[in-house]
Amino acid sequence: MLNQILGSSFDVARQALGGLSRRQSAIAANVANIDTPGYRRREVTFEDALRVQIAERPAGLRVTDPRHISRTVGGDIGAGAGAYGRPVVSERNDANDVSIDEEMLLLVDTQLRFQALAQTTGKRLTTLRTVIRGG
Repeated sequence: MLNQILGSSFDVARQALGGLSRRQSAIAANVANIDTPGYRRREVTFEDALRVQIAERPAGLRVTDPRHISRTVGGDIGAGAGAYGRPVVSERNDANDVSIDEEMLLLVDTQLRFQALAQTTGKRLTTLRTVIRGG
């Protein structure tokens, strides 16, 4: 019932926020273990699963003209800064593959995405609250 009122976009936003939150936790674990010998960096990739779920949903946001939204832009939900699924370029002597520069870049990217999505969702909820109250 609530999903009918709010729409499936809120469920997608909730799942995206959850994925971004889990990604932030993984980045924090990577940074905390930067000096742990043998530690392998953790990463959270949820965008592919989210894309599949969005594609399987009944009509919601649809492209009515292929010039409106390209597949590359629409399919880029929550994509990272190019590091996800990256090959390990340089590995330290202690077999730890965490790069502090890369982790900090991913952390900023994740935080910005989370804030933008949370603000957008909050504004939509405020609009719905205004509509419900009638003024």
